[in-house]
Amino acid sequence: MEEHRRHVILGTAGHIDHGKTELVRALTGVDTDRLLEEKERGITIELGFTRLDLPTGDSVGIIDVPGHEKFIKTMLAGVAGIDLVMLVVAADEGVMPQTREHMDIIDLLGIDQGVVALTKTDLVVPEEMELAQDDCLKLLEGTGLEGAAIVPVSSITGDGIDELVRELSRLVAGIEERSHAGHARLPIDRVFTLAGHGTIVTGTLWSGSVSKGDKLEVYPAGLPTRVRSVHVHDTPVERAEAGQRTALGLHGVSKDEVMRGDTVGAPRVLHTTHMIDARLRLVADAKPIKNRTRVHLNIGTSEVLARVILLEGGGLLPGEDALVQMRIESAVLAEKDDLFVIRSYSPVRTIGGGRVIDPIPRRHKRAHEDVLDALGVLESGGHDEVLLHVIGESGLEGISEKKLSRKVDDALLPGVEGLLADGRVRKIASRLLTAGGYSALCDGIGQLLKAQAADSPLEWGMSAEELRGKLGRNLERSVLDVALGELVDSGGISRRGDLVRWGKEDVALSPAQQKLATAIELRLLEADALPPTLEVLHEEVRNELGTAFGEAEFDAIVKLLASGGRMVKVTSTLFFHPDVVGRIRKQVLQHFETERELGVSSFKDMVGLTRKYAIPLLEFFDNEGTTLRSGNVRLKGRKAQSTGV
Repeated sequence: MEEHRRHVILGTAGHIDHGKTELVRALTGVDTDRLLEEKERGITIELGFTRLDLPTGDSVGIIDVPGHEKFIKTMLAGVAGIDLVMLVVAADEGVMPQTREHMDIIDLLGIDQGVVALTKTDLVVPEEMELAQDDCLKLLEGTGLEGAAIVPVSSITGDGIDELVRELSRLVAGIEERSHAGHARLPIDRVFTLAGHGTIVTGTLWSGSVSKGDKLEVYPAGLPTRVRSVHVHDTPVERAEAGQRTALGLHGVSKDEVMRGDTVGAPRVLHTTHMIDARLRLVADAKPIKNRTRVHLNIGTSEVLARVILLEGGGLLPGEDALVQMRIESAVLAEKDDLFVIRSYSPVRTIGGGRVIDPIPRRHKRAHEDVLDALGVLESGGHDEVLLHVIGESGLEGISEKKLSRKVDDALLPGVEGLLADGRVRKIASRLLTAGGYSALCDGIGQLLKAQAADSPLEWGMSAEELRGKLGRNLERSVLDVALGELVDSGGISRRGDLVRWGKEDVALSPAQQKLATAIELRLLEADALPPTLEVLHEEVRNELGTAFGEAEFDAIVKLLASGGRMVKVTSTLFFHPDVVGRIRKQVLQHFETERELGVSSFKDMVGLTRKYAIPLLEFFDNEGTTLRSGNVRLKGRKAQSTGV
């Protein structure tokens, strides 16, 4: 039944004029050469698409790629999302240069399911056929397609077409269907406009599913869009699923804003990068490359320039592989285990390819053992080992689950629950930290607060925000607050509002400092609602005590008293005694028992203030929620509301 049909993508490959397009027409009845120039020149320039319905009921989407060396970039865009390949070799010519380059690309992209179609058999004698078959066998040796069937066919006479269809049916039956789970990701290989549909993008849906009305994003530009229409093989559908050849009509973006190489996918889920860590392999007939070699990087359907940073060894020889960091000149979208191809800068030809190990790495130094060991874990470590490494690499700051999903295989993510259960990983707010990372965070907090207490003995602690800045600018405040709360509960630190302090003891003052603190408090209490400014207060207390003390010491005592609630800071230069502020607040609340509004003049008369003091006090009450400013008057604030006044 329709719902059980397999949907796989087959790509053609092979040298120019070896009969790829003719063979597709013989299989499907469709001419995939769409452009007038293609008709006139007799070669495929752009990608062609059609569908082959197999006798088994399975459906094969066919991507017909160009064979000319000038259009290898287009060919790479076409094979990026295929499940199996049909390598086309003309029996009258055998393996040619572009056959070999296409075969290199197929192998580098990990395509290990396919068939060789030996075309134009009507033009050769048996001896020539045998030579061409031997040529193909040698080409396949040591590749993922070694052992693939070689099927002689003629697109003119139809000989071998039935055998080719049977072989394709057998291959398709053995291909594991792509999971429809996960986020939508469609690398774009063609963009055009269509009347009534607007901007159309096509590609193979690599993961997830897309339905009409879905909100998506065009990467790397970050353009928001909405799906107007969905087609699978020219047939309108409500939803396309992973593995299907898909065309999407997009709303909100113009044709000029989207291009081949972009990706359309789930919004705010996929991320672009300018660096990837990878294992790179050179093909056997490539030239050796040195560190910082500039290359063309093909990943997904995009082609960008990049430099190869060799993380191990002084150079990379043909047929060898090495760990590298690709530093990319334009943003690309990449995910863990994506495959890529590199081509030499000039002349342009395929020289190697590899697999992404880390799509969002840090910038590495060369030949650094820790870096190589870490990449070794990411590449081939056990599930728990990889998860612990990636989470632990994030240090004190932890890693979000979304970022973790980009750096490891989706199949590993369920293992996080086990690590949480046995305590090797902790989830703090929205971040995951290893037990060691969380312990290091708590140790770092303690060390900073100890140092602060030793360096500034008259200060009652440090603000949590300052502490966060010292621990790491990417440390989320919610993570810090959880750690601070647990340290307070264990008695390791103390907290007053946003201030945190090492230990439980209060600041120890000398007799002279204690005398100064008492004098400040008494002077503010005596001043009642008309306190002096800090500058005047400093002068008055010094005259009263008859002793000299520095401005820094006076400021430190003021800050200490304010943090302990023994002074109330109304402005940077104006402080009140807490008893005075409490009395005035009570008067304000009593006022609202009978009145809806409180004007500045009424407040001045009620408390006995001048405007110099009334305005700062009212703004203080606004900030704490006792009052709410509305034009030139005050209304009852949220704090007054919560008290039921």
